[in-house]
Amino acid sequence: MNIAYDLFAETNPAFGTFGLLGFCRKYVAASRGKPPTLALAYLALPIALSDDLETSFLETAATTGLLSWLNRYPDVRLDLSVRLDASKEIVSAAVRFGLCSRALALGNAGTIEPGPRAPSTTPVDNLPENPKRAIKRAERLGSWMGKAGSAGSVFSAFGVTP
Repeated sequence: MNIAYDLFAETNPAFGTFGLLGFCRKYVAASRGKPPTLALAYLALPIALSDDLETSFLETAATTGLLSWLNRYPDVRLDLSVRLDASKEIVSAAVRFGLCSRALALGNAGTIEPGPRAPSTTPVDNLPENPKRAIKRAERLGSWMGKAGSAGSVFSAFGVTP
C-alpha cells in the first residue's frame, strides 16, 4: 500500500502542483518578491519528491542555505542527471496542471509563480505524513534557492548545466 501510494503521489500532477506552489511561495519570500525561473522547477520538484534525501533535510533548517546543504550532503549530486531526466514528464505534467487550473502562472521573463486560483496552504496540512514531508522539502528548497542568487548560480551549485 505504501509503495503504491508513494508512486501515485509522485506522479499525480495535482500533487506536483502543490509542491511547485510551496516551492514558488518560499522562493518569492526568500528572494524579496522575485519569482523563480521555470527551469528551477525541473530541479526542485524531483529533489523534493525524493524520499531518499529526507535525512539531509531533517538535519538542516531553512537558515542552513543551499551551499551549506550541498557541502554537508555531496551525495545529493550523485546520479542527479538520471533523477532529473527520469522526472521531466512528471514535472511537465505538474506545470501543465498548475497552469490549466490557474494555480500557477507564467511570468513574462520565463518565471513561474502562484496564480490567481492558487489554493491556500491548508490542504497540505491535511495530507498524510510522507506527502506532507515532500511539500516541506519543496518549500525548503524554495527558501534556499531564493536566497542563492540567479538560476545559473543554483544550477552551478548542483553541477547541472541548464
